[in-house]
Amino acid sequence: MSFKKRLTDTVADIGLNKNIGTFSFWAHRLSGIGLAIYLLLHTYVLSSAISGPEAFTMRMSEVQNPLFAVFELLLLAGVFFHMLNGLRIAAADFFGWSRSHKALFWLAVLLFVFLMTLAVVLQLPKFNIDNYSAGG
Repeated sequence: MSFKKRLTDTVADIGLNKNIGTFSFWAHRLSGIGLAIYLLLHTYVLSSAISGPEAFTMRMSEVQNPLFAVFELLLLAGVFFHMLNGLRIAAADFFGWSRSHKALFWLAVLLFVFLMTLAVVLQLPKFNIDNYSAGG
């Protein structure tokens, strides 16, 4: 089966099954893919330490700015969602709470909103350009 066919089947499946379970299923997979991509980029940035402290400092200065503060919030959102949804799935599977999966989902959403609110408050200083030294 071709990639294009699989993609159209996936979109059709999402359209047919508009419920919390389908949303949670696809959001969990997409957040996992996003975290895997982040891990590769993170390894790339940290690998500059092999080239010495100057190379590492230069690479880090490229990612110390308000734009990357937004990316850090997106990373935290992905981590929090993937973690909370994974715990919800584990609870449903291991403790037989599958009949309560919708309530568990909304509990995970409330925890997600709380954690993201806390993350935004703690990240606010990173959005001020004056908190960065000249050149990074």
